[in-house]
Amino acid sequence: MTTGLPIKIERFHKNYGPNPAVEDLTLMVEQGEVFGFLGPNGAGKSTTIRSLLNFLTPSDGKISIFGLDSVKNSVEIKNHVGYLPGDISLYGSMSGLQLIKYLTRLGRNTDWNYVEILASRLQISLDTKIGTLSRGNKQKIGLIQAFMHQPDLLILDEPTSGLDPLMKQFFFKMVLEMKDMGNTIFISSHDLNEVQTICDKAAFIKSGKLIGIENIKEDFDFSMRRYTATFDQPVNPKEFTNISSVSDIAQSENKLTVTVSGNVSDFLSKLSDLHPVDLSEEDTSLEDIFMKYYKI
Repeated sequence: MTTGLPIKIERFHKNYGPNPAVEDLTLMVEQGEVFGFLGPNGAGKSTTIRSLLNFLTPSDGKISIFGLDSVKNSVEIKNHVGYLPGDISLYGSMSGLQLIKYLTRLGRNTDWNYVEILASRLQISLDTKIGTLSRGNKQKIGLIQAFMHQPDLLILDEPTSGLDPLMKQFFFKMVLEMKDMGNTIFISSHDLNEVQTICDKAAFIKSGKLIGIENIKEDFDFSMRRYTATFDQPVNPKEFTNISSVSDIAQSENKLTVTVSGNVSDFLSKLSDLHPVDLSEEDTSLEDIFMKYYKI
């Protein structure tokens, strides 16, 4: 495979007529990362993903996959990418096995032993016609066709949609096995717990613009903290309103709860002046980060 970052997006713009869908997006995904891509509906996630695979052409900017131009080298790129679309549409008249054979004839380097392992794990028969399958079982076929050639890069749009909790755990194992092989996984998802469980980093997009990236595995827990301080008697919440890192102040009798983003020194300094009798810290969740970026 060619060298270069698995995904490199440089000042990417995509317009639909006069309306921008994605604006000035710059993003890099490193080799071997599990990278989450988060945002509400209409944020530009699907537009970005389709542009990675040249299903859409950028209005401006550049997208590279392993150093290859996403437009000029799209055929070569697809040989090294596994893709699961969010709006999965499979050939209903085919069985899962027929679909995989069809994709193999189109150039996929299928690992048939691995296909059998995936089908067994996901508890799905490849002999059944796809059109008769439930939503969740169609999703399993979609996952198998994305993973079956153990691609250098997996691009997955809402991959656990329709899967039950047990199947989600098998999916997580599949992703982490690919990561252990040195492969890269790019996941667009609305499932915050899913992203927090398996992703190394997560990017947040809103109204077509990148608004933040969190390093989940390393410094994520320190980017936002929730503190609850207990005092002998109620304190005035306004004591903390002038501290830029403090938000979401809530008071209940002699307890004060705040969210602190970034540096906590100013908050702790003010807190010490008020002599709390107890201080507790809650674990940060990805949902807290999501709400920080998307609250109105």
